[in-house]
Amino acid sequence: MIATYRLQLTPDFGFDAVEALVPYFTRLGVSHLYLSPITEARAGSLHGYDVIDHNAIRADFGGREAFDRLRATAHRAGLQLILDFVPNHAGVGPNNAYWQDVLAYGPHSPYAAFFDIDWNPLKPELQGKILLPFLGRPYGEALDDGEIALAYEDGRFYAAYFENRFALAPATYARILEEALPHFERTDAYFDLNDLHRAYASLAPDEYDKAETLRTRLRALADRLDLAPILAAFSGPALHALLERQFWRLSYWKTAGYEINYRRFFDINELVALRMEDPQVFWESHRLLGELLAQEGVAGVRIDHIDGLFDPHGYLERLRELGADHIWVEKILAHGETLPEAWPVEGTTGYEFLNDVMGVLLWADGLHDLHRSYRRFVPQARSYEREVYRSKMLVMETKLSSELFRLAYELDRISEADYHTRDFTLEALREALAEIVAAFGRYRTYLPHDPEEAREVILQAVYRALQRNPAVEPTAFHFVGRVILGEVHPDLQPLQQAWTGRFQQYTAPVAAKGVEDTAFYRYLPLAALNEVGGEPDEPVRSRHAFHARARFRAHRYPRNLLATATHDHKRGEDTRMRLVALAEVPDLWQQTVQALDTIAADYRSEGAPSASDIYLFYQILAALWEDSDPSTLPDRLWAYLQKASRESKQQTSWLNPDDAYETALKTFVRGVTTDERTPHALRDLADELAQLGFANSISQLVLKLTTPGVPDLYQGTELLDLSLVDPDNRRPVDYARRQALLDELAPLLEAPQIPTLRSMMHARDPRFKGYVLARLLRLRGDHADFFEHAGYRDLSLEGPGQAHWIAFARETHDQALLVVVSRHPKHRRNRPVPELPMPDTLADYTWTEVLSGVHIPPTYQLTLSSLPLPWMVLFGR
Repeated sequence: MIATYRLQLTPDFGFDAVEALVPYFTRLGVSHLYLSPITEARAGSLHGYDVIDHNAIRADFGGREAFDRLRATAHRAGLQLILDFVPNHAGVGPNNAYWQDVLAYGPHSPYAAFFDIDWNPLKPELQGKILLPFLGRPYGEALDDGEIALAYEDGRFYAAYFENRFALAPATYARILEEALPHFERTDAYFDLNDLHRAYASLAPDEYDKAETLRTRLRALADRLDLAPILAAFSGPALHALLERQFWRLSYWKTAGYEINYRRFFDINELVALRMEDPQVFWESHRLLGELLAQEGVAGVRIDHIDGLFDPHGYLERLRELGADHIWVEKILAHGETLPEAWPVEGTTGYEFLNDVMGVLLWADGLHDLHRSYRRFVPQARSYEREVYRSKMLVMETKLSSELFRLAYELDRISEADYHTRDFTLEALREALAEIVAAFGRYRTYLPHDPEEAREVILQAVYRALQRNPAVEPTAFHFVGRVILGEVHPDLQPLQQAWTGRFQQYTAPVAAKGVEDTAFYRYLPLAALNEVGGEPDEPVRSRHAFHARARFRAHRYPRNLLATATHDHKRGEDTRMRLVALAEVPDLWQQTVQALDTIAADYRSEGAPSASDIYLFYQILAALWEDSDPSTLPDRLWAYLQKASRESKQQTSWLNPDDAYETALKTFVRGVTTDERTPHALRDLADELAQLGFANSISQLVLKLTTPGVPDLYQGTELLDLSLVDPDNRRPVDYARRQALLDELAPLLEAPQIPTLRSMMHARDPRFKGYVLARLLRLRGDHADFFEHAGYRDLSLEGPGQAHWIAFARETHDQALLVVVSRHPKHRRNRPVPELPMPDTLADYTWTEVLSGVHIPPTYQLTLSSLPLPWMVLFGR
């Protein structure tokens, strides 16, 4: 593999559009097109993760025919496809046939086992029902105002709520037809209608086949009747009485966190979890994927949210049986965590590399100054550890409370089954469980697999939870830990194993919503560090640690993806590198904050915005100021700050938006961004960040394209990527501009000219990044086997400035790659350039410096100052 190129497909950028770009991707030098989900999704979906049919290709992308054309064209051009598959969940709604069937037949539906539904929840009123929290206001208000109405379509009656449809139980159709009988008493349809009414009146809820036969009769009869007056007759109390007889209960969306009884993707009500541990569910939902994987040009699959599955190991084994030769998993690894060894995968999608490369390029000494500035500006700021704890607890108390209570209730049943533990109260167990989940140091464990590693993680979580609660009786905490680990009476093990599986499915969404989507928007000394999989309190990676991770990849996961930008990133790869540069200029940053704050005084209102939101805004404003379109920047910044503030859940939130606060925030962001004094206040810092960020970005790019693993390029990042979190990072890409740039660079890529390269080597020239990318992709393409199999070793530099450089070698028996990149560009200025002692095994190699084209004869000592660029990629034989 040379490199992957991630594409976000949309109805406006479907298979035909990608097919037209195949010549460009081929010339760029990638080997694989890595597509966002292609299966049928909810209407108008812009991301594709709300799948409604795993066995159909999206019609608004062009359907199966257009996909096959793309696959064939790409294959002829030497490109292969990687498919993004979503096994954990599905999108609910009127077009999900399986979901509507479950709404109609409840637990009697043949598809009831597909969805992770608790048909026996704690609330008695929900026994045998699904809570449907899709109303925009309380149920009674929506019903009284006529927002909920009865509807008919294609042989089925529904409750309609705006664009939503909720299928009614066929056994309740008799009540509707009873209402219809007097209206059609004098028509030739009366006797057929009466017969159908009697048939439905005698229908039992579990008579699925009979109900489907009656549906055919109803469809034929309805074509002869005007049902509108009948449907309109059901409103208010009459409609309520009908809805009470369904296998579901409509509710206000805010009730979901406390009463929902189906597992979701995180806290998104529209995404219902699938029971992929059931072999029937797996094989039924993977029919299309198995067919596609068998075709030429489809290389493998990326599995979304592997941590949501009950049994990830079993799932991956089945996926191999299906024919998936190459599997990548979207897995967020904690620092120091590795994938379970038994997983049959190529590796992860590369979030950990993003944080490793950022950490090794970061100027650690400047972080202390940034923390001091942050504390001065946001004096009420808490430690990161405390913020994570509070954020996780908040999520469990609000968004994911129902799941916690279910776990606690089942845990109480386990405790009641043993007279040694029956005295634990439900509330004590719930509190202990929440504290342990909040103390978890990673997304999840994978019991019964990797029991020793899981034991260490779980006992550490119990220990940390007890440390945080020294006055609490510890026995309940220890009991929870023992149950997770399976230390129960053998008779209880089936119950315990099912419970532990659900517990492991719970810790991941708590981590995602509590850390990435809450704490990351609260703890803000340096926003760059708050990235997916990052640890803002321990962000620095020593060169030793960076090299160790690279060696591990070379040995164990040579095809692990290396990402620096994704559809889920918090900030684009070049935005992040500009922010990283703040650590090198803390004094200038502090001066700029003071200057901006003087301007900002004109746009503040009483208590708004918060100091935390303002501090984040200043960082993003400084990073984006240079090279962003001024006509769109205010809108982009406002959209970003609105989302950031809601995610932080301090002044406003998605659950309870504060209109007054958000209005004040909008006025503030737009006012400061467009104030005539702002350019002067930002001038020095923005220019410095652009230049330092440029140097950081090229170092990041060189490391990404030369260290062990497969570079993953996110769409459009061939040029400067100053994007923010979604939806900002999913804007349409100007491929015409990128193709023109590649055309312009073609002569230089064939024959590098040092004066031209030096003239391009600054932040405002988009060509240099594109040149480095394309040139190194050609190197990888010319030596693909080398890059997959070469080893890795770090190299030592000599001289007083050596701390500002990173060096390593990769070798096979007759070829070698030697890479030296600079870091800390501000502190490297005017420092002596170190020398590189050539390893004895490489001293007789003849080298070509790939970026500049310079040839270097065999040598025992390489003088870096003699090379034309501050990034050196030598390929030798």
